[in-house]
Amino acid sequence: MGHLIFILTTIVLAAGFVALSGYEGRRGLRFFAPQRARLDKNVARIEFILAHVDFAAFLLDETRRIAARVGHDVAHVSLLLVRAAERLLTRAVRYLRTLHVADIAPRESARGYVKTLADFKDRLKATHPKIPDIH
Repeated sequence: MGHLIFILTTIVLAAGFVALSGYEGRRGLRFFAPQRARLDKNVARIEFILAHVDFAAFLLDETRRIAARVGHDVAHVSLLLVRAAERLLTRAVRYLRTLHVADIAPRESARGYVKTLADFKDRLKATHPKIPDIH
């Protein structure tokens, strides 16, 4: 039954096309002339494109363009990630440096040690005579 409907629909549409073409030919006018002219123009443009465009070269060019764009976007995102990691590490190092400087504030015991060492050096110089350089 379904095949019969498609066959009858095709026959009715073909008969309608023949009747409409005959009517337009006898009267000398076209129904929906502006729309049909625009459709004819678009169909002619599509035919021209299909006949003259090298789709293999077009596809290759578009593939290269898309690959370049994707490569650029990947490089950009990776650069943003590296910069984010750099900021994070910079903050960590800055925090650790300020923490370390606070821990090694000058102490009195270290100062006394340096003073004792300087005094010992001065006494050592005083007990040994200076030796002249011979070259």
